[in-house]
Amino acid sequence: MDLHQDPIQSRIADAVALALTHTGEARRELAAVGVPAIGLPVPLGGMGLGLSADIAVNRELGRALETVPELRETVLCLELLADAGTDGLGDVLSRIHEGTGTAVTVGLHGPTTVRLDGDGLLWGTSETLPAADWDVALVRAATGGGGHRWLLVRPDGATVHREEAALLGAPAARWRFEAAAGQPVPVVEAQLRRAVAAARTRQAALLLGIASRALDTARAHVGRRLQFGRPLLEFQTVSHRITTLLGDADGWELLLNETAWAHDRGAGAPAAAPQILAAAAEHALKAARLSLQLHGVRGMLAHSVPATAYRLATVEAVRLGPPAGLWLEAGRARLAGAGA
Repeated sequence: MDLHQDPIQSRIADAVALALTHTGEARRELAAVGVPAIGLPVPLGGMGLGLSADIAVNRELGRALETVPELRETVLCLELLADAGTDGLGDVLSRIHEGTGTAVTVGLHGPTTVRLDGDGLLWGTSETLPAADWDVALVRAATGGGGHRWLLVRPDGATVHREEAALLGAPAARWRFEAAAGQPVPVVEAQLRRAVAAARTRQAALLLGIASRALDTARAHVGRRLQFGRPLLEFQTVSHRITTLLGDADGWELLLNETAWAHDRGAGAPAAAPQILAAAAEHALKAARLSLQLHGVRGMLAHSVPATAYRLATVEAVRLGPPAGLWLEAGRARLAGAGA
């Protein structure tokens, strides 16, 4: 079994690690090394390296504890628009490639809270979204009779209003639509499934990166911390728990790479993406909790790596849906495939 990263993935991860200064604007720094263009399809101005490149980027972002959620939302939005075309969005694409533009989806990851009235105008408040301002939003709006339509909206101060929010101290926002106009966009069901699967796989990579950083920090700490004159790592109750999670991590990394590889070749199974995201979310939470516990009071300091990893894992583990729901979806997909 070869657990080594693909050489291209390793180079991408190294470039991301070098680009992040933790003092500047992360999206601009990433744009300087070709993110998000590196994984975007060529028609969207990307390099076409696919999801296998994207997971290398997001795994490294997780390790750096720089989650940049607006980056993944932007890529998801662009992939949903790929079949519909991006005519008239040249200015937005240009800013995205420069690291200054963003796009967002509304009503995709949960119940639709925005409705479309008879005049084709949008009303309602979005779910909690990344805090970044956006250049364009792809809104899934409820219509009469239980249906929905997709509309592309450019924000304006008169009909779209920002409401500040927070998730465990992390900045976030909700957007209120009051008679906002939008351009109807055809989102093909097959494209929707594929884009959501890719988004879940990127999120899984981020979570595995957070878990990796949390475990590395915990392992280093218990190797130095003495109790009864011995490093904590020499006590089986400590070493066995860390070793178990490190072994789990190797397995989930293999599954993550297999999921991305199959997706890039158009052979992804319906159960694959929800399965890897559910597994990565639970793993990240276990790793972050263990790191926090082993550090004791030191780990509870707000600026510490264990506390930061715990907060980020808690938020990101449910951003695209809770693990329990994802496991159910994966199970249903497997049963449907077995009965086909």
